[in-house]
Amino acid sequence: MRAIPGVGLCRPILRPVLVAAAVLVVPLAGVPVAYAAQVVESVRPGDEARTEPYIVTLAPDADPERVMDETGVTKVRYVYRSAVRGFAADLDAAQLAALRAHPAVVGVERDGRAVGAPVEG
Repeated sequence: MRAIPGVGLCRPILRPVLVAAAVLVVPLAGVPVAYAAQVVESVRPGDEARTEPYIVTLAPDADPERVMDETGVTKVRYVYRSAVRGFAADLDAAQLAALRAHPAVVGVERDGRAVGAPVEG
């Protein structure tokens, strides 16, 4: 096992955490684009400038940077390229609407805290 600088004892924990994240995120890849287009959020005047954190899931062959450029996304938190394609970003109402209409976007979900069942080991 190759050591990762700065990771120390966290290395044995990294693999189970990544597997758990993949198990939670992979079902999003099956969400049809039509579903994303049906989701409607009310936007009040002045909400255009307010951003909220979202996770955007893309088609397996999509390029995250290209989708971000085409939809005006600039406040990116993380880009996913392994288990799924996509990114986490702070989005305003216009960016959210552009992403939901983009053909490479499979799903758009508000980011939040996930709680799972305890794992016995």
